[in-house]
Amino acid sequence: MEMTVYHQNFMLALRQQMGWPAFKPANDCIGWSSGAPMDTEVGMELARIAQMLGKDIVYSGWNSATARTTSGFSIAFRELLTIDIVDSLVPWAANDDEPIVLVSTRGDEKFGIDQRGTMVRTQGKPKNIAKGRKLALQRIKNAAAGMDDDLLANNRHVLPGDVSIEPEAATETLVRFA
Repeated sequence: MEMTVYHQNFMLALRQQMGWPAFKPANDCIGWSSGAPMDTEVGMELARIAQMLGKDIVYSGWNSATARTTSGFSIAFRELLTIDIVDSLVPWAANDDEPIVLVSTRGDEKFGIDQRGTMVRTQGKPKNIAKGRKLALQRIKNAAAGMDDDLLANNRHVLPGDVSIEPEAATETLVRFA
């Protein structure tokens, strides 16, 4: 249970550090998930879930339930006609204040969240990836360390092929009048 909370808090911290709110935003188009290390089977399942949810998904793989470091990051990125599974991503931070982005170690691209809360894929890699990766991981770990030691009530375990993946209770979006 302790390690499941650790993995949950690690992903919640990544979410926070990438600029995604703790609540369900009006443009709820990104999902956050973790599980087994990325392989073809995991990628196919992640694409299926992204399609069912209608969301891009940020994913962290873990070698076991007791692992303290992730085996890697991936994204299920919805295109017009396909869902791209992009693996071998590393978190990167420009400084202590800017949102973290996920940088590809295979291609010349990175992924971040824009002002609308949409996952965006942009060309180019930042300079000094090693230094930015170290800073990003430290920011994620620090944010995770300050979180509660309880599993969130709306967490769910999705088995491969599950047809019901929606949470039981919907979380309402804040409505703001200007």
